[in-house]
Amino acid sequence: MSETQRITPDIDNQNVDDLVKNIIGDIPQVQYSEVKLPSLGTSIYGLETPFVHIRPMTFADEKAVLASKKKQGMNILLSRCIEEDIDPRTLLLQDKLTILFHLRAISIGENYEFNITCQECDTVNETRVDILKSFPCNYAEEPVEKTVRVKLPASGKEVVLKRALSYELEEDQLRVMNELWRYMIEIEGITNAKVRAQVVDYLPRKDIHFMVKEIMMSDIGIDQKFIFICSKCGHEELEELKLTSDFFTMK
Repeated sequence: MSETQRITPDIDNQNVDDLVKNIIGDIPQVQYSEVKLPSLGTSIYGLETPFVHIRPMTFADEKAVLASKKKQGMNILLSRCIEEDIDPRTLLLQDKLTILFHLRAISIGENYEFNITCQECDTVNETRVDILKSFPCNYAEEPVEKTVRVKLPASGKEVVLKRALSYELEEDQLRVMNELWRYMIEIEGITNAKVRAQVVDYLPRKDIHFMVKEIMMSDIGIDQKFIFICSKCGHEELEELKLTSDFFTMK
């Protein structure tokens, strides 16, 4: 028998379980981290507090994401890593992004490296940011609800708006603008769909942008914008950190 040859005795399932437990027994137990939701959402998600708890992603999580369809990858990852029973698709986009930032930080690290090509001189700049310290998070003053009743600033009309959920915005970022009447579920006490669809085209531009801001909750969450300065020519640009496919990849 060669020195590299090994004889492995038959092992039943019970012994396999015991051996696995012995091997991984000294690996630290999974620790959950607390994340405060920008929306302070409680009733909107059926939570008692505006916090969710997440654990670091595992190799099994990574394989599940890779095996999934591209658009569903982040939803699958969150469904596996969030302790609370929440469908990631029903999260407000700002809450979802905040959780993803924190999940990346505890799984891989807070430092994120990526390249930016200068629009002025075409130089490729290696950029490094701290995803938690470099991008402040703005929180709602009061817990956000599924709908909100507001008075439009220009026309003075009273409307009830439905908040846009993350899956709606991920499918089409222009959906809110193109189908604004669907999110304006009531105006001046009227809920008729045909009335809403026609009235929205006559509202002042100021009212439209006010409603879009309320529907998308764009004033809360992590501000992903930052100032980029080219290392070669010194050109400055306002950039936005986008969650690309390598956001959860260690470099």
